[in-house]
Amino acid sequence: MRAFVQEQLTAELLAEWATLHRSDPQATPFSSAGWADVWWRHWGDGARLLVIGIRDEDTLVGLAPLVIRRTGPFRIARPFGDNLADYWDVLSRPELRAPVAGAVTRELARRRSEWDVLVLKHLPPGSGTPAALKAAGIALRRRAAHPYPAIELPGSFEAYLRRLPAGRRQNLRRHLRRLDDGEVSLRSVQDAGGLPEAIDRWHRIRVAQWDAMGKPLYTLHREERFRRFFQDLAVELVPGGSCLVWEVQRGDDVVGSYVNFVDERAFYYYLGGFDVGAARLGIGKLVTAEGIRSSIAAGRRRYDFLEGAEAYKYWYGAEDRFSQFGLCTTRRLRSQVGSAVGRVLDRLR
Repeated sequence: MRAFVQEQLTAELLAEWATLHRSDPQATPFSSAGWADVWWRHWGDGARLLVIGIRDEDTLVGLAPLVIRRTGPFRIARPFGDNLADYWDVLSRPELRAPVAGAVTRELARRRSEWDVLVLKHLPPGSGTPAALKAAGIALRRRAAHPYPAIELPGSFEAYLRRLPAGRRQNLRRHLRRLDDGEVSLRSVQDAGGLPEAIDRWHRIRVAQWDAMGKPLYTLHREERFRRFFQDLAVELVPGGSCLVWEVQRGDDVVGSYVNFVDERAFYYYLGGFDVGAARLGIGKLVTAEGIRSSIAAGRRRYDFLEGAEAYKYWYGAEDRFSQFGLCTTRRLRSQVGSAVGRVLDRLR
């Protein structure tokens, strides 16, 4: 195997990336070529692309997409798209995972003069990347693990409901009856021409809900660039089935809108909102229950609420999985100083 570095997102690389992504059973939609292509177009300004690839003869068997940005005097490397993605790891052919991780981290160490600190976020549980970094001489200063609550799905929706206390079972059945009996309807927006308008509604409904409830919304989520990114992302990912744009309607009115991600293994609950005037319908609970029910029917093994320990996630029976997080440094003085500054800033926050 041999390593190479790519500093441009070419059509050829994206095509190989897509093939590798399909072959990796641990990959998520957040590490797909489609996500990367759209993210780079919207968020790549001022950054240098550092994609470390591994070939076995002529076949791409591993990929670690990173970007480098200057923060003051320091060159900070980060996983591709980590401001919006919820999982990141080295992509690999499954039978070559350990040697690919080793080859990637050795190349990263060999290029240690090009970066000062690597902020490594969203590593999935059980990732072998931290051990590979250590073996390559790159120190990983771990931070507190981040909870990613998830439900391990059984073979049937009734089996899932039996895990819950009786009151919660009845509550979910009552909410789903609104959907099953036609009081509300749920449609999946799949027409490429209608997706930009659907994302406009999604963004508008979400912002209006948070404002009406008097809750602070993450500033990034209000930005026009955020909305435009998701318009292009939906057009890119919905046709392949890895992004779901769901709208809940009461009559002709859209009263809820949700953007989620899926693959064969998991449903990733992402972002959504509802019209507070229709709060009595329990739209959030209805959509979550339908996501669980439809995922079990599709044979998925996990309903993943992604990062954050919000109480509502555990109401559905979610249990914590933990994502690793830390700062990677080399023995170079510049790298050590950058890491120390990062630790001070963490404490000041």
